[in-house]
Amino acid sequence: MASSRMVDPRLPPKIQENVNDSGSLVRQIIRGSKSNELLSHAAKTFVSVDNTIESSDATVKRMGILVSHLQFQAEAIERSVGEMETVQDQLITLQRS
Repeated sequence: MASSRMVDPRLPPKIQENVNDSGSLVRQIIRGSKSNELLSHAAKTFVSVDNTIESSDATVKRMGILVSHLQFQAEAIERSVGEMETVQDQLITLQRS
């Protein structure tokens, strides 16, 4: 129970489960237990979390690229809006002539 209180609540549930399972595994080893079932479950959890972390990392990288592209597009739109005001002023001047 003490280890579950020490886990950061902002961690995703799968990672929290992995940390808790690791703590359980260590406690079993300290007690001298040779529980293959617990070891197998911990190994499966590690593999599951590893795939999740890799997928999350790739998603975060893609999101970073999207943010850069959106920033570039927003800057281009701001420049265009500024140029539109200049063009409107020129049209008004031409219409008055």
